[in-house]
Amino acid sequence: MKNDVVKVLGFTTRDTQFALRTATTSLTIGLLADVSKEVGTAEEYELAKLAVSIHAVGNQLGLALGLNLKSIQIEVLGELATNETEVADKQIFKKVDIVVKPSSERSIVALKQWMDELKKRSAVFIDFHQKVPTILTLVKEYEQVKVA
Repeated sequence: MKNDVVKVLGFTTRDTQFALRTATTSLTIGLLADVSKEVGTAEEYELAKLAVSIHAVGNQLGLALGLNLKSIQIEVLGELATNETEVADKQIFKKVDIVVKPSSERSIVALKQWMDELKKRSAVFIDFHQKVPTILTLVKEYEQVKVA
């Protein structure tokens, strides 16, 4: 019996970029010339992982649900764990707030259904939510209507 396998390959390119390849995705992240001086923190990368997962799953669901998503803006804010109990439990964050702003002409009701499904399907979100209080907020941008 063969197991299903997911493969991710990451490597440095041009000394200042990190490339990430999967079967369906290619991503390049710019790094500073002197990586030893300033790089993202482990906490930033944890939140970035969450944002990337929400974006990827959100786009897949949007396509499946016919939402015609033009873009998805995701803002993730993590409050760092500071008390000794949290740190001893290896919790990085005390809480995480996520604001998701999909650009779509669909109704707020359709977008809420999309977000509820996203919470069920994003393994990274589920993992965060089980370990840390995580609040996901949906924001719908409306175009201004010109009134005479």
